[in-house]
Amino acid sequence: MAPDPLIIAGREFSSRLFLGTGKFPSVASMKAAVEASGAEIVTVALRRVDLDAPEEPLLKALDPKKGLILPNTSGAQDAGEAVRLA
Repeated sequence: MAPDPLIIAGREFSSRLFLGTGKFPSVASMKAAVEASGAEIVTVALRRVDLDAPEEPLLKALDPKKGLILPNTSGAQDAGEAVRLA
């Protein structure tokens, strides 16, 4: 019997795996890992990306039509910094 789907904010996911984009040696290896894992939710540390850069390599490698890109505040030193990052 298949597990119940994960539903977040009305959006249905068949995979419950959340995959982070940190610790990969390259954007290409991160993209390959995301695709191979079947993860539909990928977390991205806000400290790692330049949201003002339209050609940001990490964000360009992730297809928002294939899954949810979930920002996180990884690396924040305290709650105030996490709020500022978010």
